[in-house]
Amino acid sequence: MRSEVRPLNQIFQPLRTITACVLMVPVAWCPIALIQACSTQESAGQEVDSAANIEKVRRLIRQLDADQLAERDAAEAELVKLGTVVLKFLPTITPQTSGELKVRLQRIRQDLEKVNVETHFEASKLTLEGSFKLNEVLDKIKEQTGNSVQLQSGAEGGQVSVTVAWKDVTFWTAIDDLLNQTKMRLVAFGTTESHLVIAPGRSSELTPHMSGPFRVDASGVQSERTFGSELDGFTRVSFLFSWEPRLEPVFMQIPMSSVKATVSEGEEILATNPQAAPEIRLNIGGSSAQVDLQLNRIDREHQQLESLKGQLVVSVPGERHRYEFKKLGTGKRQSERFGDVGVTLEGSKRNGRVYEMRLFVEFGDASGALESFRGWILSNRAFILDGDDKQLENVGFQTYGANDKGVGISYMFQLNNDPDTYRLIYESPSSIRRQTIDYELKSIPLP
Repeated sequence: MRSEVRPLNQIFQPLRTITACVLMVPVAWCPIALIQACSTQESAGQEVDSAANIEKVRRLIRQLDADQLAERDAAEAELVKLGTVVLKFLPTITPQTSGELKVRLQRIRQDLEKVNVETHFEASKLTLEGSFKLNEVLDKIKEQTGNSVQLQSGAEGGQVSVTVAWKDVTFWTAIDDLLNQTKMRLVAFGTTESHLVIAPGRSSELTPHMSGPFRVDASGVQSERTFGSELDGFTRVSFLFSWEPRLEPVFMQIPMSSVKATVSEGEEILATNPQAAPEIRLNIGGSSAQVDLQLNRIDREHQQLESLKGQLVVSVPGERHRYEFKKLGTGKRQSERFGDVGVTLEGSKRNGRVYEMRLFVEFGDASGALESFRGWILSNRAFILDGDDKQLENVGFQTYGANDKGVGISYMFQLNNDPDTYRLIYESPSSIRRQTIDYELKSIPLP
């Protein structure tokens, strides 16, 4: 598995026409926490799990503005050593923040986010031993990994007893154990948001390919012979691509030149469209997607695919950043940039019975490629916090403009008090990580 971090402008590429590769993907895009609560996060040097430790973090943050340079340096080094859980305690930089404190806070955040990027794409681990009801185990999995696993709506089986002996096992190893014990399967077309869905039913007897937080399961093979076509028929191999629910893939690219299947005696079968590299959005529900690969037709004399290899290039947002705007009643232009994303409140004004807030979300040089992914941008959250931190959702939004670098979105809010007493919050990932997954499935029976 290979990965790289790229700014958003390098990720947004136009969707290519998908001809011989078909994907049916009901996958939801919704916000998830990339950093777990202090009481549940356990990794080397990163545990802040008590009131005393939380107070220690806050004391170190205050020490960043101490009179003595040595004290400030020591506090910064200690905060970085504590790890990524410190991110949730770092204060927001404001115009009143001193110059040195601003530099130190930015440096700490940058160092910790580098660590976060490296660990985000590793497989989640968990430890659990004993006999439980299935629902209890699913709760424990979410508690330890941040991954939500649910039974399909209306399905029974949550009270089935299971016995587990997991010691630092990966998420997918644990799921395999549960599926085998409960005679359940992964559901390809889950309609929930950012949950892995399981249901009663026979799962595949074939060995899945697992790579970090990703998983590939062969799900079916179909051969077809066509007449009056340039193709002499084709063989379609379907597989289920799944990911840990804590991830939020934006889209997937399938380089068809990487797809290679072998049958007996090493004979190689290629894709019918090896020059294609389709890109597919993954933003409308669940944590699994069914993928159909179209290969050149395989003769009936062959009983199985000895091997099916290929690559999937998946783009996943990194940590979400919260952009905050105050004094909404002035109508003044305000801007904030984080990572490769800049957000500008271009103005706020009363529009009938509501207040209209115009946000322009701008990326690096997107080279005119935002059109294909505008739906993803519109799924970012925008809401209002009042003086008591009560959250007010927008009552509607629409785009009001776009160029090759960004999109303008007009949000409507019902505000009953002085607009200067409210804060506008906009949440967006600041980068996209591009992950290349090399997979191999073996011994796939042919029809």
